[in-house]
Amino acid sequence: MTTNQPPTVEDRLNRLENLFANIGETVLAQNDAIATIGANMNAQSATIDVLVANIQQLTENVNSVTNRVDILALQAERDREQAAMDRQAWQTEIQRDREQAAEERQQAAIDRQEFRTSINQILDYLRDRNGGSPPPQAN
Repeated sequence: MTTNQPPTVEDRLNRLENLFANIGETVLAQNDAIATIGANMNAQSATIDVLVANIQQLTENVNSVTNRVDILALQAERDREQAAMDRQAWQTEIQRDREQAAEERQQAAIDRQEFRTSINQILDYLRDRNGGSPPPQAN
């Protein structure tokens, strides 16, 4: 065979057969790769579904915690307001008690003075009745 001769039909058919065989092997390998990729995609899709469900659950949990924190913040604010009102009421009551105690002390001082005056008047009366001598002492 010389190098300048065109290939025979049989050579060409053998060459085509080899090419088709190689292409067939490549297609089979690619089919296997596509099947593997499909399985991986299905597994990843399932994993993504689980992650989405987890994210949704976490979102619900965060919303629940946020709502609870909001409720607690409102309760704390109401408690602070109530404590301020209670403190003001107690301070008002304490001030009234102090004023009443001062009035009672003042009245007690007046009553003591009136009592002393009455006692002195009684003693003066008794002294005058006895001719200026002190009243007799009880035995």
